[in-house]
Amino acid sequence: MVLSRTRSVLVVVCLMVCLLVCNTVQAAPPSTAQSPFGEVIEVNVVNVDVHVTDRDGRPVPGLKSEDFEVYEDGKRVKVTNFEAIKVETETAAVPKASAAPAPAAPEPAKAEVAPEDRLHLVVYVDNLNLDPAHRTRVLEQVRTFVKDLRPEDRVMLVTNDLGLKVRLPFTADPAALEATLDAVERLPAAGASAESDRREAMRQVLEIREAVRKIEGPCSRSIMVPAESYAETMRNQVLQSLKSMTVLVNSLSGVPGRKALLYVSDGLPATPGEEVFQLLAEICSGGNANGIQDVHDPDLEGPIDQFKGSEALMKAMRFSVVEDLNRLAAHANANRVTLYTLQAAGLQSSSSSMADYGPNERVLQLPNLQFVQKTNLENSLTLLASETGGKAILNANDVSPDLRRMKEDLSSYYSLGYVPEHTGDAKEHRIEVKIRKPGLQVRSRRSYRDKPAIERVVDRTLAAVYHGFEDNPLEVTLKLGEQVAQGDRFQVPIKLRIPLFKLAILPQQDKIYRGSLRLLVSTRDEQGGVSPIRQIQVPLEIPEQQILYAMGQFYEYDLILVLPPGEQHVAITVRDEATAATSILSRTLTVGGEPAR
Repeated sequence: MVLSRTRSVLVVVCLMVCLLVCNTVQAAPPSTAQSPFGEVIEVNVVNVDVHVTDRDGRPVPGLKSEDFEVYEDGKRVKVTNFEAIKVETETAAVPKASAAPAPAAPEPAKAEVAPEDRLHLVVYVDNLNLDPAHRTRVLEQVRTFVKDLRPEDRVMLVTNDLGLKVRLPFTADPAALEATLDAVERLPAAGASAESDRREAMRQVLEIREAVRKIEGPCSRSIMVPAESYAETMRNQVLQSLKSMTVLVNSLSGVPGRKALLYVSDGLPATPGEEVFQLLAEICSGGNANGIQDVHDPDLEGPIDQFKGSEALMKAMRFSVVEDLNRLAAHANANRVTLYTLQAAGLQSSSSSMADYGPNERVLQLPNLQFVQKTNLENSLTLLASETGGKAILNANDVSPDLRRMKEDLSSYYSLGYVPEHTGDAKEHRIEVKIRKPGLQVRSRRSYRDKPAIERVVDRTLAAVYHGFEDNPLEVTLKLGEQVAQGDRFQVPIKLRIPLFKLAILPQQDKIYRGSLRLLVSTRDEQGGVSPIRQIQVPLEIPEQQILYAMGQFYEYDLILVLPPGEQHVAITVRDEATAATSILSRTLTVGGEPAR
């Protein structure tokens, strides 16, 4: 994408309008003018959503601000904002039979719900780490869950199929949700092949052991090859899934309201290949506990330098993705996205999971191996949920009760806010919430990143280009001009018009009235590729002698985007640097074809 400034029309504004703008600057909380341009310091309130439950896991109502203690980086902070949130959800009542039902009274019109009061829920189906049969069972229950959300809430459906794919943007349309869930159930899923690859790696370990035991020893160094190869492949697959989820969390950063992500998979191994290395630890321990011949066999013809079982778990840690999981959790916290993780595999008996192993592979049925495999898949899901204030749904074929509890989470909680001593330091800070009443459990996000102001503006621009969110307090209008072919691309002119009375244009000592705008532009193509966000600083200068002639005028700015043909989503942000007032516009247009919509 190429931006060029073709024309900047500077118009004047009268003194009366300027005074009105100046008053607006002084009164705009929570900012304070600092410079000749009205530079502001934005007060950053850190909000923490807190869930409190009793010993039986039931929500605890009626708590007050004084019942909580909040700590940032180990230091107690003062709670300045407190609210007990209880969202009323509507459930369809079953009509009773009646011979002559009374005529229904007309329902009063409902007020439009502000975006910041909505829940934005993403259902993320990780087909790369999911068995299709498990997916079918779980999505049937997810269907009921999303139907029970409030009409004003929004749901988005996303899949991971060797890359992130938005199957359905945020919507409240039940028919669209139903149809898209049906389509997702028919997509290929790689979970079954992943299980096959795991077993094949274990079989190769045993085959190498038997093939070389009299020449190189039962635990020759060559026995590590299939374990390391499998672990490396799985690690790359897990990192790809985490990368896709990070991109998704990025796109949600500027979305208003409460944000939650329901991650559906059979689990992500926190240490890819750990169960295969556990097998090496079992068969290379040097003893006979499992019918395995000692590595110091007197008939050994080859060298004595053998792989020791004690090395196996140290080798496994080279493939750990725990740091990557922690980074994702911190990233979600920075963007106020709560992660709920749902393990679709559910409860599986050990007999069914090992049914197709042969009689010579009894070592593969050792409880230690099954335990390591199970916990390895669960630990990542638990970490992501607990660090972000969500919950992990594990070991359940019927997940409906857990989804109902998740719904309670999303509709009933306590919102605590505090003002940190730092402002936009771009650092990660740990958060701990304590409850003064004994016997109660507290759950909340455990960290946040104090983003600089410009980074928060970038977040909102991304939300516009990904999801179409708009906010226009500056009353900016946008007009698209005629497209012009330029090689294999097109020039797309865009004219911005901004009422000057909405901007802070302040008098200076040199008898010049000055202001400053920042423009941010980003585009997204049909394949989901997003351009880097381009920023443009636009200074405004009006001589004092012209100030009386500009009442009711506009500032106009022309952009030219150079874009490839096809559908393009364009987001444009206009920020008044003096007041921090920010307008965000989103448009979808067909380049080289039909006009924009």
